[in-house]
Amino acid sequence: MTTQPTAAGTWDEDPDGASIVLATGRARHDLLIVADPIYLTKIDAAWGRPASSIRLSFLPGVSAPSGPGQEDELMSFDRDGLGVLIARGRTSLFEGAPADRTTAFARIAAGAGIRAALLVTRADSVGGAEPGDVLVVGDHLNLSGSPLLPLPVAGPLGIGWDQGLAERLSVVEGVKSSAVAAFLPGPMRPTPAETRMLALLGADVVIADGVSEAMVLASRGVHVVGLACIDAVAGQPERPGAPGRRSTGRRSIAQVVHDVAEHLLDALH
Repeated sequence: MTTQPTAAGTWDEDPDGASIVLATGRARHDLLIVADPIYLTKIDAAWGRPASSIRLSFLPGVSAPSGPGQEDELMSFDRDGLGVLIARGRTSLFEGAPADRTTAFARIAAGAGIRAALLVTRADSVGGAEPGDVLVVGDHLNLSGSPLLPLPVAGPLGIGWDQGLAERLSVVEGVKSSAVAAFLPGPMRPTPAETRMLALLGADVVIADGVSEAMVLASRGVHVVGLACIDAVAGQPERPGAPGRRSTGRRSIAQVVHDVAEHLLDALH
């Protein structure tokens, strides 16, 4: 069945982010964080209970995340006078949703006045990064075969990841160098041949989500930075029995995500 585009001006579009304002009771949020819950454990422990919490799928046009480990939850925090939204799940391209669905939340958040966004995503290493490493996304290659923005658009757009924020995050302990991310639809990991091709194209990591949301936010004036959290090495078989590397890396990633979030809040004050 063909999905019909939503008519401009309907509630599903929510261009001013009214649904977030109504649901959270806060007129403005400054920072948006989108991450898997496993990467938010340090923030959960340090920040405590949110001021409010709603289902992501409550927002118009937003689908409930269905990927492993994702949660259908959006939390609102007050951090020293700054508003922070944390989405504990996302709708990924490999779920089969069109661009207007995978970017619906990003469009609403941008309309609600978000100033900066931190998008945290799992990644496969193409270069020298190892599981547990965290790299800043400095640029991307769109190899998904899909448009990043909901169509139609008025014309060519010069948008991208915020290089100023990326440079600021390089001083945070645990953050590695800037990376070029190859955006693939997933959910299959790249084959050895595909991995060699991606390396020749200049990619450092492979990610299956985050890029469309980032470009939608950037197109609406939000300063966007991404963290690629290395989960595996592309082109190599996973070794579940490897002694504790993945769980240890994830714990360290949660600390890095917390420290990056605090660093961004300092920059926004």
